[in-house]
Amino acid sequence: MRQGDSARADDDRPLLILDLDGVISPYGTQPRGGLQLARVGGYRMLYRPAVVEVLNDIHLDGVIDLRWLTSWGNDARTHVAPTLGLGDFPLLDTIDQDRPPAASPKLDSIRRCVPLGRRFAWIDDDITATHRRELTNSYGPACLLLQPPATTGITADDLDIARNFLAAP
Repeated sequence: MRQGDSARADDDRPLLILDLDGVISPYGTQPRGGLQLARVGGYRMLYRPAVVEVLNDIHLDGVIDLRWLTSWGNDARTHVAPTLGLGDFPLLDTIDQDRPPAASPKLDSIRRCVPLGRRFAWIDDDITATHRRELTNSYGPACLLLQPPATTGITADDLDIARNFLAAP
């Protein structure tokens, strides 16, 4: 991880944490329902231009700290984001791909990088009941967990829900 990429404890802006596969890029290879197709290296990725636009607005506004939490790691920043037209927002943390299957590296990353009391929304298609229980028990009403269907991904409306939650006092 590059220095300065992890969320800082002294940053009190609300945090929007995003996965890539199944969230920004729904699963599938054929454009449908407002989705467009991009090629990233050898991968075909679907995406919604309206979602890219909203994420860029959030990022440029600077009121919300926007972070990746994806197994793509820095490739989300260096390859995917430029191809889809996304701004360069940092990683929350680097996912350890060599962890045992029962481990939850994203949950561990949130616990490690997001201080208690910091308001955040996490959008990931792989949020489990354990994630919900543990994060709700730890962060209470300061966290919002959104799990879009992996074949649909997030929409601009989903991002409005997250943005409204993060703007609340």
